[in-house]
Amino acid sequence: MTRRLLLVEDHEDLRRTLGCYLSQCFTVLSAANGLEALTRLSKGEFPDIIVTDSSMPEMDGATLLYQLRSSGLWSDIPVLVLGAANDDAERLRFKQLGAHAYFPKPFSPGLLQEKILDLLD
Repeated sequence: MTRRLLLVEDHEDLRRTLGCYLSQCFTVLSAANGLEALTRLSKGEFPDIIVTDSSMPEMDGATLLYQLRSSGLWSDIPVLVLGAANDDAERLRFKQLGAHAYFPKPFSPGLLQEKILDLLD
């Protein structure tokens, strides 16, 4: 059975390219922001892991993560955050909010995929 990944990224080209790459190992669901991600989750689309950008319009990664961790339904889903390379304060903030990993941009899709697989093992 293929694992499901919810990719939450506001930049359409990156979302499409990364989604295509990750579809080698996952069934990829996508959302343009945290609000769209919550809508997908509320419709029963339950992923094995969520990969989210930290900074997005309408609902950013921190608010999404807070909503996930506050819910009874989605609080156990592992979350990997894509964020700024040299922002230790942001990295710490997401860790405190319950992120399982923080992956700095720019990144190698292959290394990202390895990290995701490690989180699911």
